[in-house]
Order: sequence, then structure tokens, then C-alpha cells
Amino acid sequence: MQKLLRYIIPLILTLAACTKNFTETNTDPNQFGKSTPEALLAGAIKRTGDMMGIANTNYHWTYSHLITMTAGSSRYGVGEDGFWETAYVELLGNLHQVNIQFADKEGFGNRVQIARIWEQFVYALLVGTYGPIPMKNALKPNQGPTILFDTEDEVYTAILDNLKDAAAKIDPAKDKLTYDVLYGGDLLKWKHFANTLRLRIALRCRRNLQTVADKHISEIMQDPASTLSAENETAKVAYENIDGNQNPYYTKFIRNYYPVDIMPKMSDLLFTYFRSYKDPRIGIYFDSIPAVINRFQLTDTLTSTHDDSLRIVTYPIPYFGIPKSPFLLPAWGLSGDPIGGLNINAYSDPRRSTFYAPERPFIFLSYAESAFLKAEAALLGFGGPAAAEQYYNTGIDANCSYWNVPATAAATYKAQPGILWDTEGKGFRTYLNITGTDIPADNLHKIWIQRWINYFPDGGFDSWCLERQTRFLDLPPLTNPANQYISEIYADLPNRWIYPSTVVTYNAAGYADAVSKLSGDEHSPYTNLRFLQPLQRKNWNTAPAAFNFSFIQKWFGNNVEDLSAKGIPYKIVRAYKQ
Repeated sequence: MQKLLRYIIPLILTLAACTKNFTETNTDPNQFGKSTPEALLAGAIKRTGDMMGIANTNYHWTYSHLITMTAGSSRYGVGEDGFWETAYVELLGNLHQVNIQFADKEGFGNRVQIARIWEQFVYALLVGTYGPIPMKNALKPNQGPTILFDTEDEVYTAILDNLKDAAAKIDPAKDKLTYDVLYGGDLLKWKHFANTLRLRIALRCRRNLQTVADKHISEIMQDPASTLSAENETAKVAYENIDGNQNPYYTKFIRNYYPVDIMPKMSDLLFTYFRSYKDPRIGIYFDSIPAVINRFQLTDTLTSTHDDSLRIVTYPIPYFGIPKSPFLLPAWGLSGDPIGGLNINAYSDPRRSTFYAPERPFIFLSYAESAFLKAEAALLGFGGPAAAEQYYNTGIDANCSYWNVPATAAATYKAQPGILWDTEGKGFRTYLNITGTDIPADNLHKIWIQRWINYFPDGGFDSWCLERQTRFLDLPPLTNPANQYISEIYADLPNRWIYPSTVVTYNAAGYADAVSKLSGDEHSPYTNLRFLQPLQRKNWNTAPAAFNFSFIQKWFGNNVEDLSAKGIPYKIVRAYKQ
């Protein structure tokens, strides 16, 4: 079935590319001929994985603070025309054809509903990225060149209602996809996916649509078994090691031979969380730095079991996260940055054997996330047969199991203050000492932290949404913005993307309508979207910055003998009596 996609997908995408000045909002129903729903759905779902994967590498990884792209790619960009056009033409255009061609035909009911479900997935990407978007009239060519935009509230309301309706209309006793790139024809899993997606989106938009969102959350939590409830229900599209159908990260970075100095690395914020809470996933998400010569040489003060002298020593550490603030602000008054001149190879790469595997699937919505969503809903008082704590622990276990973390290591991790339910965690400060990784006793915050870590590596968009919705992370500034919309020497996380130039060019009246429905300047990346917790911008020039390496000190132990026992080469710089 996967090999069949090599021939189907290029055909669909070629057909989709035949639009004429229509990529910004519309699609021509006559351009697709008589494609089957299987071909249209397979093309749209697989292309969604490609689109989201490339958006991760260009934007969402950097937003997420899970992975950081190096060099110029590490900047906070605010969008590109290709994302909009791909979403409306190659994804929504294909999906809409299923409804046009098969809605009135006997024996296609379930396939039409599956197309509707995936349409809502794509619309959620768009509204969460831009704010107001075309939805009601986006795929109706008879509307002419002017397509007005729907408000965020209108789009979210329609998405939630459509997901509920589509899931209810799927009948497992009737027609199935003869090949199904997501669930192998299992219609019950499609219903579970739709309900879990509805829960995700309803929790996201409670700020702007609380009454509507709460109704959907309450309905789902009355029957949480109707959501993703096992690892084999995780929504993921498979790839294979055949040209044209390889994982987008493999295609971009390995097959196309990207230069080493712009490859993805572990972010310093995630690294500090890993260090603060002894997270066993550090060595599973990321490779240790293979060459000792490339490892960061830590200066540390250690004791000895042989005398009472202290020793200042240097030794290499196996992991390191790349800072989000690569340039020091002048007002900080810092000099001699010990990280500033590091070779790019000193920072940890995603684990090559899994991250870059050409056949690695792209995950859209996982079983672990489903558990965290139910934990949040239960904690907010929406009920369910299990307590919020149980769902929370299930989510951690599911994520650890997926990544083959040993059960004993997962249990030890869950027992720590800050990870254990109802406890507070004291985390390290990051290396400039201006942000930190404390986890408060608030259990909602714990759920968000685990959702965030679970979004590695494919959930960059949803990580961005979660942070904007909650502001739960203490994010450092980006001191390399280089963005035409940002005039400061530092940048905070963008709230939205700027509308693409094709909208301005081909749909001027629609663009004016969209701008009128925003709550601020369309050309500001800090204009608020309605589901967002408003961004409280800081004056980072006045931050009390200082170099801080407590988060990596005593890596192998407190004594120089600990280094020797582990075979770690070290150099004694100085020794002195306590």
C-alpha cells in the first residue's frame, strides 16, 4: 500500500498545481477529474506530514524550544506563502473533492466523513497560525476573486461542530477506505481520532469560546474511551525509504546533504529541564556528542576522597543545548562568554538512528497526548472515570514506552519533586541566569510540561499553540531576530504569522476584511490571537544576566575519583585547601 503512494501522490499534487491565480483561497472542482477518495485522502494526509515537517524545520522547532535550528534558521520567522498555498490547494482542495464527488453516492459515507475530519485538522493549523481565515467560502469558486474571512471564533466553532458531526456519522459497519495511510481501514480509530482532536482544540480555545468549548469537553469526557486510548491508535503517517516518500527530516537534512552548521540541535531550555529533573529521555531523544574533542569543557570545583583539598578541574560533558540567546545584549555588561565561541559540534544532535530514519512516521496526535488532554480536562472539573493524576501518569508512561525508556527509569523520573503529582520542583536556571525551570505545585503546569516534552519532534505547531495559550514556559529572548517585522535587538515568541503576499495580491478585499478582524497591527508578530494568553513582553536589556553553569556542574559526581571511575579525562587547573 505504501509503495502505491509513489504513483498516486505525484499525480494528485500535479493536478492540484494546475490552479490559476487560485492558490490563495479557492480550488477548481473540475481540475481533479475522477480521482478516488482513497487517492485524494492519501495524498492530503501524506502531504500534511510533509508540510508540517518542513514548517518544523523552518519555524516551529525554533518556536517550541525543544529543538533549535542553528545559524540563520534559528530566527523567529513569521511565515511564508507556501504554507498557505499548500494547505488550501494541495490539502483542502483534495479533501473538498471527496465531498463534491462522493457525498451523494451510495457506499461512500464513511470516506466523506473521514475527509471532513482531516479538513478540520488542516483548518485548525491555519486558524492557529494566522487568526481569521477563509473557511465558509474558501473552496467555492463561484464566490469570485473576493473571498471574505471568517473570524477565529467562527472557525473554531465550525471545527468543533464538524468534528462532532463527522465522528457521529461514521458507521463501522459500512464502507471503509480500501487503503488508509493513517489507520489501515479501522473506522473506530478514526472516530477516536476525531474526538481527541476535538478535545485538543476545545481545550485550546476556552479563553475565547468558553461556553462552546466547555460543552464539547464535557461531552467527550462523558465517554473518554471514545478517544485515543492505546498506542496503536496514535495518528501517524508512515514513510518508506523510497525516493519521494521519505520522512521530511531525512529528505531535507540527509538526502539533500545540509551543511553541518545549520543542522537541528537540542535547545538549551529543554536541556536545562532534562538536567533539572534527571530526565532519562535526554539520551533517547538526543545522541551524545561522539568526539570528546568536540565536547564542552566544563570548569568545575570537585573534592577528593584522598584529602580535604578542593580541585578546580575541567572535563568534557556528553550533552549540551544550544542557547536561544547567542548574542549578549550590550546592557547586560557581560564579557568573555564561555559559550560564544563554541564549535557547532559541541551541541547535541537529535538521535540520528531514529530522528533521521527515512521511514520514521510523522505523528499528528499521539496516545500520550490524548492522556494529557484528558488529565487537563479532568483537573478542570469535566469528570471522567479516572482521576486527573492517573491520566497524567498514563501520559508519561505512554511517552516513555514509545521511546523505549526502561520502566524502572520512568518510575524513578515520575517520583521526583516537580514531576510527582502535587509536588513542587526546583529547577536550574539557564546559562544566562535570566530564565529558569522551576515547576510549581500547580498540577496543570505539570501536565503542560509533559505535553511539551511529548511534542518532540513532530509537534512543533502544537507546542507553539500550547505556549501561546498558557505562557507556561519561562522563555529566554532570541537575541538574533533578523526579522523585518522586529526592530529590537531581541525577540519574544511570535503570536502569529503575517498573511502571505498572495492574499494581498489576489484577494485585496478579503485581506482588508481579515485585517479588520484582527485585534492589532497585521504586520506585528505580537498581535494577539483570541485563544492566546496575552504576551507580557519584558525589557530584556534590564534582565540581571550572569553566567551560570550550575545546571551542568557535578555532572559525573562530586569527586575527582568519580571522573576516574567513569573514564572521564580531566585536567586539574588548581587545588586549594577548604
